Amino acid sequence: MPIPEFADHGALPPYISGHPTTPSARSPYPATMMEVVERFCTSLDRAKLLKGLNQYRKHLHSGGFISGTQWIDGSFIENVEAMRKRSPSDIDVVTLFSRPLKYQVEPNSWAKDYENYIFGAFFDTRKMISAYRCDTYGVDLDAGARALVRNSTYWFGLFSDIRGSTEKKGIVEIPLAMDPMEFLAIDQAIGGKFDV
Repeated sequence: MPIPEFADHGALPPYISGHPTTPSARSPYPATMMEVVERFCTSLDRAKLLKGLNQYRKHLHSGGFISGTQWIDGSFIENVEAMRKRSPSDIDVVTLFSRPLKYQVEPNSWAKDYENYIFGAFFDTRKMISAYRCDTYGVDLDAGARALVRNSTYWFGLFSDIRGSTEKKGIVEIPLAMDPMEFLAIDQAIGGKFDV
């Protein structure tokens, strides 16, 4: 299913095909990174943001984060140019990740390493937004059922709200990159549209 067109409120619809109880018609809408580029690389400002997202995904890959998905949201997947007369300033990203292989083998070192290094290196939004223009958050898929349910429902609920409104919107879900060749292909696709 392609990423849907914007609804009248200027954002992706929370569901398509007329009925909100059909799981395949509900947000998050599955897509590839290439489909995100094809759909949202419509201006120089957006191209720069996509370049940053691609670099952030490459950074995650270098840290062993290759299994999971990302929810893409914020004004980047809204028609803010028409609705608010401005360009998006960043891309909101929640990464739902399985721990890198090292921590699958040695799970006892995860908590200490996450606190001392991993959070700051990969998920601290203050650092990632300045480096990649991505407002980043993480959901650990290996944290246990209670934490997983709490964290994923929190972020999905927050991301599906339109800021300053009671209306709902859809989000886009892309898989984490497994093949490092993806990053070059995405850079080339962005560069084919805008000189960034």
